[in-house]
Amino acid sequence: MPVYTYKARDSKGSLITGAMETETEAGLVKNLDRLGFSVTEIESEEDRKLTIDSFFERFQPVKQRELIFFTRQLATLLRSGSSLSTSLETILEQTRNKKLRGILEDIFQSVQKGESLSVSLSRHPRAFSELFISMVRVGETGGLLDEVLERLATLGTRQMETTSRIMSALIYPLVLVSVAFLIINFLLIGVLPKFVAVFNTSGVALPLPTKIILGLSRTLRTFFFPIVLFLGLGLIWFGRRLRDERVKEDFHAWLLKIPVFGGLYTKIQISRFARVTSALIASGIPILQAMDVTEKTVTNLAIRRAIKNIRFAITQGHSLVEPFKASGLFNPMVVQMISTGEKSGSLDRMLGEIAGFYEPEIEYTIKNLTSILEPFMLLAMGAMVAFIALSVLLPIFNLIKVFRG
Repeated sequence: MPVYTYKARDSKGSLITGAMETETEAGLVKNLDRLGFSVTEIESEEDRKLTIDSFFERFQPVKQRELIFFTRQLATLLRSGSSLSTSLETILEQTRNKKLRGILEDIFQSVQKGESLSVSLSRHPRAFSELFISMVRVGETGGLLDEVLERLATLGTRQMETTSRIMSALIYPLVLVSVAFLIINFLLIGVLPKFVAVFNTSGVALPLPTKIILGLSRTLRTFFFPIVLFLGLGLIWFGRRLRDERVKEDFHAWLLKIPVFGGLYTKIQISRFARVTSALIASGIPILQAMDVTEKTVTNLAIRRAIKNIRFAITQGHSLVEPFKASGLFNPMVVQMISTGEKSGSLDRMLGEIAGFYEPEIEYTIKNLTSILEPFMLLAMGAMVAFIALSVLLPIFNLIKVFRG
């Protein structure tokens, strides 16, 4: 039987609370009435659980993989001849993610009332990007919604694969750094202090490596919390500084210039720009509108500023090549391919080829970086542990010599 929690008042008007196991709410009211209590509020354990689940659902993200599956499924159903409402209803019945299901229910109801799919999607900006909504709007206008949705699914799949490759390549170096950090801190804070008393009472002159390590260990043990506090406040200050658009843009421009990593970061951003712009133009969106949408999807503010300048130059009557070249962010090959695409009227295909060129190069660069970083990090980790071990062993050898003498 379900359990109900209740609030009630007794014959004197005092508020009481409790819980009772009964089949129905009416049975609970009847039982409490017999006891002389007047019920003011009833809540079942199931309702409470649903309320808690609903609270956490607000923060449950809709995964990119689920959005791609929804997009491809909708494209397939529309291509088979199903109406938009029927397709949405079919997908809704198969959706397991509660957050996505709630979103699709709202979209389905909006479409049932006569609203367009793009307008219904725009009610959920956290789930569907401006790029997604813009392309759907173009697909509705041109009667090519199934093709546009298929293109969106392909675009999302490629972006997810690129992100997955980057993350999988970075996992091992991050694990190495974390393990090294934990081991070194354990040695400095947990192990070395046990040798301090022995070294101090021995009266043996300590070698320089031991003095350095003991000084570092003493500093960490004494000022651990102030150091953590200082680093935390520093991160908070830096985060606040980045709220200034000019400071943030300068920082993003600096990221593009970092040796080795800056080049990789630039390739990732340009690849994304080319792939998204290619998909938009292929869907029938004019170049200026396509670049306006793409500008908002690019995360790096320096590149975003460059795209904005390129759009402005185009509105002033300039060709595509001049502003792209003037930005300084695109290499000669990219500029040449854009020039060819503009002259031949196949800009979308050329931008797609640019992205297709950069994507395997990004993967190759990441593999090369990780293959170089891994042995270097292992050597650095081994050297630090060996230095700590040497700083402990040297005074022990000196003690042995004193005892023998």
